[in-house]
Amino acid sequence: MNFISTARPFIMDFDSLNYEFNPRFVKSMNFKLIPYDQHNAVNVSIFFRRIINSMRIIHWVTTVKANGEIWKIYNVTVNGCDIIADQYAKQNTITEAVIKKIREKVPQLPRKCPFTKDTEFSLINFYLDEEMMPVYLPNIKFETAFNMYTKNDYLIKIMLNAHVESKKGQRSANGTRNKNGI
Repeated sequence: MNFISTARPFIMDFDSLNYEFNPRFVKSMNFKLIPYDQHNAVNVSIFFRRIINSMRIIHWVTTVKANGEIWKIYNVTVNGCDIIADQYAKQNTITEAVIKKIREKVPQLPRKCPFTKDTEFSLINFYLDEEMMPVYLPNIKFETAFNMYTKNDYLIKIMLNAHVESKKGQRSANGTRNKNGI
């Protein structure tokens, strides 16, 4: 699936983040949001305490419906080593675009496992680029998580709150414009 490349009619941005790491596997991790290029960007630096030979990534996206129920938009578990080796590139266009952007920003990211210990892996000024997304997304606030595991132990847990908002004015849940016709 290829998305039409054009200026998207929405903005997408991170609002807040929380993270934790397992000190048995991670020596240090610094993770923060900073203003960058009209977005909130992620800056992260991580040093592994051990060699990481395998990794599972559990990634999900949820939002809260108008009735208060949690709606799970997306929930997938993938082999992290396959992700960095581009094994999923043709199966998920958004994942392919995100991994490509991460590769551009993290030159020390290995092309395959293992992740070496005592090597700094830094991701600087990473933001949700609207051009990586489908042409249309509704106004929505969402929560996304990236939980990384090796065997039965967690390595890193990352939780980000983000939003999508129309550039042309607020849309209601059914896609109609506000009373000003914007």
